[in-house]
Amino acid sequence: MPPGNICNETRARMQCKVCQAETEEFGTQKVLGAYDAHYRRCVRCQFVFVDRPTWLKESYESAIASSDTGIVVRNLRLADTTSALIGLAFGAARRFLDFGGGAGLFVRLMRDRGFDFWLYDEYCANIFAGGFEAQPEERFDLVTCMEVVEHMVDPLAAFETLAHCAPAIVFSTELVPATRNKPGEWWYYAPETGQHVSFYTLSALRIIAGRLGLHLASNGANFHVLSQEAVGDRVVRFVCSRQGRMMARAFLRVTGRQRRSLTQTDATRMRTS
Repeated sequence: MPPGNICNETRARMQCKVCQAETEEFGTQKVLGAYDAHYRRCVRCQFVFVDRPTWLKESYESAIASSDTGIVVRNLRLADTTSALIGLAFGAARRFLDFGGGAGLFVRLMRDRGFDFWLYDEYCANIFAGGFEAQPEERFDLVTCMEVVEHMVDPLAAFETLAHCAPAIVFSTELVPATRNKPGEWWYYAPETGQHVSFYTLSALRIIAGRLGLHLASNGANFHVLSQEAVGDRVVRFVCSRQGRMMARAFLRVTGRQRRSLTQTDATRMRTS
């Protein structure tokens, strides 16, 4: 390869994957107990990413990490939060996709709550929502992406795919904290799995929203919405609180907007298909 091409390739690799600004070295730590992961941080939007994660094939030999002991509790909380959000802000939405849905636990929980959710995941076997697989080329009213965008090597392309699926994107990912955020200081880097390679700030998410022509709403921590119709941070913070979820559930029940569970109809469908 000519020297000029090598220089251009290196420069592109060093650019921020969100805003293409310059990046700086941010730290190194061992992942999977074997590989040195080199982290870079954008000087503009503070997005942090792993430079050349060559171990990803190995890290996904088991799609769900054994260290993720919070997977059930997290999915229960996210199902309650998402149900409240849809009920309050996306009441007209009827068909949903969970992108990167893993074993299908979140989809099953959402269908149990009456939401016509479908699943797409290219790495993990669908255990809990068999028969409800879909493709991202299809169109939906809303797409969820829970604990997935931190796995994306090319975040802009990933969000463009999500925006193609639906006019509203609901996703969870931990935002980079203001302090103690370097490799080795923050648990969310998850070096034991080697799967987390992209780490976002509110500034980075705002840039992504602008690129997609969408509105951003966030609780400022770990639950976010990109949508054509503005939702607002207050609504997101409300449904992320336990009291807010309880109030939303009561309001939807009293107003007759609570959806009927699909558990039994799904069982009938699976038996007769």
